[in-house]
Amino acid sequence: MGVLKTMYTIGEILRNRAEYSPDLEAVVGTDARYTYREFNQRVNQTAHFMLELGIRKGDRVALLCTTNHPFAIVWMAAAKVGAIAVPLNWRLNSEELRGYMEHSLPRILFFEDAFADVAEEMEPLIFLERMVRVGVDNKLNPAFESALLERPDHEPGCEVRPEDPVVLTYTSGTTGPPKGVVTTHQNFFAAGTAVGMSVDIRMRDRYLATIPLFHIAGLVAITSAPLWGFTTVFMPKFHPVQVWDLVERERITQMMTLPPMLSFMLPEVMEGEWDTGSLREIFCTGSNAPEDLVKQYISLGFPVVLIYGASECTGAITFWTPEMGMDTCRSVGKSIAGEIRIVDVETGKEVPRGEVGEVVCKGPHLFSRYWKDPEATSKLMKDGWFHTEDAGRLDEDGFLYIIDRSPDVIRTRDEELYPSQVEAVLLEMEQVEEVAVVGVNDGAGEAPRAYVVKKAGSELTEDDVLQYARGRLAEHKLKDVVMTNTLPKNSRGIVLKYLLRDQADGKIPPERVTG
Repeated sequence: MGVLKTMYTIGEILRNRAEYSPDLEAVVGTDARYTYREFNQRVNQTAHFMLELGIRKGDRVALLCTTNHPFAIVWMAAAKVGAIAVPLNWRLNSEELRGYMEHSLPRILFFEDAFADVAEEMEPLIFLERMVRVGVDNKLNPAFESALLERPDHEPGCEVRPEDPVVLTYTSGTTGPPKGVVTTHQNFFAAGTAVGMSVDIRMRDRYLATIPLFHIAGLVAITSAPLWGFTTVFMPKFHPVQVWDLVERERITQMMTLPPMLSFMLPEVMEGEWDTGSLREIFCTGSNAPEDLVKQYISLGFPVVLIYGASECTGAITFWTPEMGMDTCRSVGKSIAGEIRIVDVETGKEVPRGEVGEVVCKGPHLFSRYWKDPEATSKLMKDGWFHTEDAGRLDEDGFLYIIDRSPDVIRTRDEELYPSQVEAVLLEMEQVEEVAVVGVNDGAGEAPRAYVVKKAGSELTEDDVLQYARGRLAEHKLKDVVMTNTLPKNSRGIVLKYLLRDQADGKIPPERVTG
């Protein structure tokens, strides 16, 4: 599917919406409601505030904020002055955040009082010129709001082009240290247009923002709101009961979720008596949602849209919707923009339909570059194609199936082995809580090793796991087992298998990985 050729900046999109639909509700925060006219005026005031502080085109502006309207105001204002926003992952500790700050070198940090202690630790950074407290108790800081009222509310008049960078987000770091992804205004326009052409979004819809806005998926949603003319209702802290209360009270038509959120929400909607008639779609991004969970929601009348994406693709690469047929539910659907191919990891040549290889994609939604990392950029961006490092296959109808992360594929002496297939078998054991299978160098290739976390109170042993596997898998698919208390994960709960491999190879001590 193609997208419109003409690209607009984020600031232009918001200004146009404010002119076209001035009285349409734009944003609903914890303590505030703005029409598009009011929201655009507040954004303009914040843009003038930034300009007075010396923020100019290309400067980095860091945000340490929850999923609420203060973030949206600062984000849009930074876009209007041509600055590059750096949304910080507030789940990280101060040492990790300092690393991101030193990598991106922002001149100003906007933060909420919930993160005041962490922000205080950032204050000594010599490149950080100003810290602004924008939120207090999930509301706009009264002192900051007063300062804005003294600024003009007309457009800042800065020259910003569609190809200019607008945000620097950091990858989840599943295959190595996180990388800074530089995304442009035109990337967001292309992504937002493609999303609106692929799912049931209408003017005057009401979208519930529940996931952190340091994720590209969260950013794309709130940035697409003025493009399509819908209202964004913010939920600063996810709660499985309150989410249904908001659906009923605010007449929510769409919401964004992660698979664990769907699991927590299901019992509440089944046991409660909520009026959920307005809800047309539930988007689910992140790792694959369990098929049974998706089917349960659909049986209750809630269509779940599965999203496969990447920061480098400005969010979504494919969508799966129930209309595509339940027989394709295990896929991640079809491409929403540009092209997708499956290529041989070694040769880079396209493989026949049905064969497994690396997923690569191309289109106007692809990111600009990795920040300060030309080597990684040239490695993963080749001739206009982004190499996702995911192993997958396309069927004859164009449905994409994700098999594994390409760097996690185990190359034994004779064949390639996909860890997810082994993990699925081991997770059938009642006493297994979690498992991660990685390839360990054995001198002639890689041997599959399972790191297993047993359930509390279990007396499961390595030999028990091996014996179970022997009865269900070929011997070469699992060579040994290591019991561990925890698996190393990033802030999204994704297992960092590269750390397990580094531990096995003796590159890092075990205590740094599994505790």
